Amino acid sequence: MELQYNLPLTTTPLTDLAENLGRNEDEVIDAVRKYLAEGVVKRYGLNLNYRAFSGYRRAALVGFKAENVGDVAGKINRYDEFRVKHNFLRDAYYNIWFTVKGRDVGEIENIVEKLAAECGVEEYVVLPTKRVYKMDVKYDLNKGISWSKRGLEPEKIPLVKDLGFDERFVRSLQSLEVVERPFLRFAEYSEEEVVDIIGELMEKGVGRDFSGVLRERKVGFKENGMTVLKLSEKPEKVALKLLESFPHITHLVERVVNEKWNYPIYFMVHAVSKDPIEKIRQQVLQIEGIEEARTIYSRANLREK
Repeated sequence: MELQYNLPLTTTPLTDLAENLGRNEDEVIDAVRKYLAEGVVKRYGLNLNYRAFSGYRRAALVGFKAENVGDVAGKINRYDEFRVKHNFLRDAYYNIWFTVKGRDVGEIENIVEKLAAECGVEEYVVLPTKRVYKMDVKYDLNKGISWSKRGLEPEKIPLVKDLGFDERFVRSLQSLEVVERPFLRFAEYSEEEVVDIIGELMEKGVGRDFSGVLRERKVGFKENGMTVLKLSEKPEKVALKLLESFPHITHLVERVVNEKWNYPIYFMVHAVSKDPIEKIRQQVLQIEGIEEARTIYSRANLREK
């Protein structure tokens, strides 16, 4: 929990985390190494905003109607996780859902078209991101549900290159070594300079936060629900109300809709069971302007075995 919510941004983050916990430094470092080896922790470091990278300024959620799930998932997963981060089997007509990033919507549509042809998928939907209101995945192990008080995401994010930093260097800040002084490996900067750079990137919205990232099923979070909304009000008004009322939400996004899929707002909630997710869905229906709230549950994370 401390690794997720309260990791110190210092030259010795795990040492300072240990001090905050009243634990021995070696005990904490050994525990984080163990969690990484077991897959409980994916990584720790700077959580990046994809829109700050020149080749990934736009994103879209894609739904495939696929028969041979394993084969299709394997072809999707050939793309690295910065290009295609999520890939889930879900209970819906379009049963494989994944995200694709690119320079623009045209590039994304070309990638999806080629993938669909390669996979033999004839029916699919591409839903470009119009606005991200929230993106912060934290699992509260005491509450048994995702939980984050992060506020509204800025609409405009500067490019890493325009800030004068190398994109490869910034991307390397996502996954740090589990050692006392993880910033020693960056020869071009001192440890203090790296800490200052991370702080600057977070201030400008390039980095969302500095924390550990957990693997949900490894910590008992067996359910994730993608709730999609049909609206009679402007999407922004509804999204801001959701952001204010439901800290359980990890992803809150407005998407460009089409005749195949007319749900302009979608949000994610993760929990140890479906009950709290269903409770939130029912509460959401009380918000003015929401005509339908449909939750599509994940059956499998196709990125993870």
